[in-house]
Amino acid sequence: MAGNYDRNRGRGNRGGRSDEIGEITSKIQSLNKLSDMSVKDFADEGGYADIVAKNSRNLKTNQLRKFFSAVRVMEQKENLTWQEVEAEFYLLKPQLAVASGRKNIPKNFYNLIMAVMRKVDVGNDDEKLENFKIFIQFFESIVAYHKFHHG
Repeated sequence: MAGNYDRNRGRGNRGGRSDEIGEITSKIQSLNKLSDMSVKDFADEGGYADIVAKNSRNLKTNQLRKFFSAVRVMEQKENLTWQEVEAEFYLLKPQLAVASGRKNIPKNFYNLIMAVMRKVDVGNDDEKLENFKIFIQFFESIVAYHKFHHG
């Protein structure tokens, strides 16, 4: 009985990783824009970022930091406007695609970040900038929880 429990538990965890991130991706896809997601939804313990980080053991920390560092550079522009960051923001998508193609980031993480990025470019320029700021906070939360869970 105990052996069966361990075997099923291991199988469930492996399947659950993809399913939990997939569920979060679906919830984000159902939003009109990213700013419709509350900070509590993603930043709280047990929130989206925590769940994604917990279930992203195969996500290489250097890839996560490389991508996040590019986002931080955009954020630190002197007069932060959507027009200032728009081109660089879109150029992150092919970088993510390459990282996923090389298997440096898991496919479910790629799908999640792409879904989040699609919800940034919604509304007028002020709304897009607000969505971009939520994107940064969400990504920062994933990095923090990933460090917590995987050192």
